Amino acid sequence: MSIESLSKFNHTYVALVVMIQGLVFTSSTEALAAPVSANWVYKISIAKGAPTPDLATKAVVAAGTLLGAVTVADVSDFGTIDGRGYSLRSHIKVANLLSMLDSNLNVVRDSNGIFANGIAFTQRYSDKRGSRPELLMVSNLKQMEFSFSNGRGHIRTEPIKFATVDIAMLPYAFIGQPAPKGMAFIAFTDGKSIFSTGLSVSPEKLDVAGKLIQAVRLSGQASGGTLELWIREADGYPLHVRVSFAKYGAVLDGKIETVPSTLFVR
Repeated sequence: MSIESLSKFNHTYVALVVMIQGLVFTSSTEALAAPVSANWVYKISIAKGAPTPDLATKAVVAAGTLLGAVTVADVSDFGTIDGRGYSLRSHIKVANLLSMLDSNLNVVRDSNGIFANGIAFTQRYSDKRGSRPELLMVSNLKQMEFSFSNGRGHIRTEPIKFATVDIAMLPYAFIGQPAPKGMAFIAFTDGKSIFSTGLSVSPEKLDVAGKLIQAVRLSGQASGGTLELWIREADGYPLHVRVSFAKYGAVLDGKIETVPSTLFVR
């Protein structure tokens, strides 16, 4: 990244901190709560000979050797998003093969947050995986910190440096407004840690359910992998998510099954 780009990001960081500390929230008084109901299909492909960290991955590799790419999960999202904030529940149902190996791969995620000057900022995020203790992240604006717990009790706190979105809401972080035209920044959490990355912008056309859509691809590096998010150019509606992990030679692709034709505005 160039010195000029780094300078721009530093200014963005400062602006975000000031924005959060001052509780400067803007919202559209005309925007009504819009229901979100979306289904995604996630597939994974793993390079032959790549290291396999666990039994579930070994099974995927075996299936992938025969099929090339394996459907690993179906994801259903539903909730509401409006000019002020969002409430989203996301169900991850893994394929039968993986469910038999580890029932804890089935996940229910709940996301609740606000839009601070147009930026998604999660106030509460929970992640429940099978019988495992629930992960919980809560933002405390008064103390300017994030609090993390794991169902057994408090783990730690981290200072709020950026407006941070959780991974359930991440695909929808730009929804309701035109896609970014220049370099973008995003901070996100999986309920355990916080990651941040700069996102490059590339206009593309994407085929979704046989319909060609003018889209924008946002891509950046985070947590040892490459994050790519395709959103509809006109209103930021999410279309496709891809996460690549070079260490394991794995690529996880999430594609939305249907897209509403009307523009989503907040």
